[in-house]
Amino acid sequence: MTRKLFACLMFALLLIPAARATQAAPRTTNITMSPLAGRIVELVNGHRRVAGLPPVTVNPTLMVEAQRFSAVQAGLGRLSHRGNDGTTAGQRFTRAGYNWRYYGENLAAGQTTAERVVAAWMTSPTHRAVMLHAQMTEIGIGHTWRASDPSRYMNYYTLEVARPR
Repeated sequence: MTRKLFACLMFALLLIPAARATQAAPRTTNITMSPLAGRIVELVNGHRRVAGLPPVTVNPTLMVEAQRFSAVQAGLGRLSHRGNDGTTAGQRFTRAGYNWRYYGENLAAGQTTAERVVAAWMTSPTHRAVMLHAQMTEIGIGHTWRASDPSRYMNYYTLEVARPR
């Protein structure tokens, strides 16, 4: 597979809304974020600002889940919105204790910078819709690098956006 082809491998998922019990999403103020994840959040919020939308804020539960799911994708060497156990993003969020009203998920593999992955998502109508959905208020970003990746993607990205109940 050529570098150009795998650099654009992406998947998007957007599910809106679902009934859930009423409980606030867990929050903490201590969020450790890599410079790459921070840059992706900046870029997403820049696109939201241009579209006239409010910024999304980083949620610790979504950060942990996005990072965990990026590692799952790297371990599989492919992208899928279904977890190893067949769960959807919404089911994984609920299991992690995040009580969502709306959620969306973007996946990508192969891009080497925050700018490239966000640009690739912005050129895809479904990925763009996930990032620019007006109902989304919170974000989590995951990135895993796998040096000995048989698929040769090496970089795996997960963007989780949601709105809590």
